[in-house]
Amino acid sequence: MSIIETLVEKFPIRKSRKQKEAFREWFIGWAQEQGYAAEATAPKGLFRSSNVVVGDPETAEVVFTGHYDTPAVMPLPNFITPCNVLVYLLYQLLLVPVLLIPGALTGAVSGYVLKLLTGEMELAASIGGMLGFVMVYVTLGIMMFGPANKHNVNDNTSGVAAVMELMQRIPADKRAKTAFILFDNEEKGMLGSAAYASGHKTVKKEKLLINMDCVGDGENMLFFANKRTRKLPCFPQLEAAMQSATGRNFLMNKMEKCVYPSDQANYRYGIAVCACNKMKVIGYYCDKIHTKKDTVCEQANLDFLAEGLSAFVDTL
Repeated sequence: MSIIETLVEKFPIRKSRKQKEAFREWFIGWAQEQGYAAEATAPKGLFRSSNVVVGDPETAEVVFTGHYDTPAVMPLPNFITPCNVLVYLLYQLLLVPVLLIPGALTGAVSGYVLKLLTGEMELAASIGGMLGFVMVYVTLGIMMFGPANKHNVNDNTSGVAAVMELMQRIPADKRAKTAFILFDNEEKGMLGSAAYASGHKTVKKEKLLINMDCVGDGENMLFFANKRTRKLPCFPQLEAAMQSATGRNFLMNKMEKCVYPSDQANYRYGIAVCACNKMKVIGYYCDKIHTKKDTVCEQANLDFLAEGLSAFVDTL
């Protein structure tokens, strides 16, 4: 059974405390079997984020990451067009009514009922408005903390599988150059990666960090690097290694012209990696995220990343 198949069978949902604990225990055991030192960080922050760290990010030359938590089910997919910022922003605007309509309806209905019961127009409007405002936050809470999405193969079981495939490819004499982190609570606002960054300034400010999030669905593998990262001495080696990998299309993009919100944003030299399909007009896109249709992770994607990134490590 492949790594991705094992993850989907054993840990399809990693949202509750118990689900996350079970996964962390299993993953640490697996990493140790591969010859790595691995540990979970102490829970930290508002939602008690616990990251899993393999190796020593403080001394590594490159840190590979992905988030292991999974989201709540959403009424609409999280549709991302990383290279088309206009379409991305327009889609985000379309999501606003999903958040506001329940609040508006609650406010209008409760205000009308209160007016009938009390005859006080001002009081009814005031209370109705307050209840509508509360409903907006309730809706937002349901979207973030509501029932678990049962299918999370691309987001982000694919990223976890990519990290594990790469771990297997790194030879023993190169492992000191690398470290791996599986972040918690990315779905709640990148809290796990923020917590780790706040306690590890060297990693935050000095280390090259390559973050894999939704790398399973699509034959185009997109990397996004900011200007600072593109000036690193090892950056040409990374591009060359990925260009030499086979089976998928590799594209390196300028982050300042694109958008991909994930854990790399908390790190000075962070690179985002995602897989995309492509269509006319909107270009590259990543869809089905946070819905029951998130069921695809192609092994070819994982092999491509493991091949290219392990070749990059060999050059360090």
